[in-house]
Amino acid sequence: MVTIIKTEFMKLKRYFIVWIGVFLMLLTVLLTLFTTMADDGMVWNYQFLFEQVVKNFVTLIFPMCITLISGYMISREYTDDTLKNIETLPISFQKLLAGKLIVSAILSLFLGIVCFAFTANFIMGYDGFAFLPALTGLVQIALLGLFLYLTMLPIIVLTSRYKGSFLVGVIVAFVYGFVGMFANGSLQSIYPVS
Repeated sequence: MVTIIKTEFMKLKRYFIVWIGVFLMLLTVLLTLFTTMADDGMVWNYQFLFEQVVKNFVTLIFPMCITLISGYMISREYTDDTLKNIETLPISFQKLLAGKLIVSAILSLFLGIVCFAFTANFIMGYDGFAFLPALTGLVQIALLGLFLYLTMLPIIVLTSRYKGSFLVGVIVAFVYGFVGMFANGSLQSIYPVS
């Protein structure tokens, strides 16, 4: 399994899709900063701004992002026509898929850290920035990335089974995350994204 994971990381170096994930993490922060420009009398400090970044991360961007990246990694075996060559090796498709999903889990932690880095870079000038809340925020957003990945896992697995169908999963993940913005009351405590 370690060899499969190492191979998947080597394959990731060739793909531009990881850079799309990094860009989407930047977009999360920029979207939040754009909302701070509204002149509604709200006082934005570090804590409130970080909470808004987390809200956009959880509901708008990350579910779609991790589904896109994971689905792309799985779909490349079909589109590059390498699956038939891999099937000649003594490795099952389930093991190959498990390796890709483990790499996606690690990548979700990485993207959470990248989102935090962009957030910390842009909001250093806001009041209330301190080391301990920032460290707590780093751990929080990295773990949120991992847990969101786990909630998106059924969508990723179901829609990545066929060539080109992972884009349907990306749309479903976006809608699934977007609906999480409107979950309130008892629905909020059982809806995985919220």
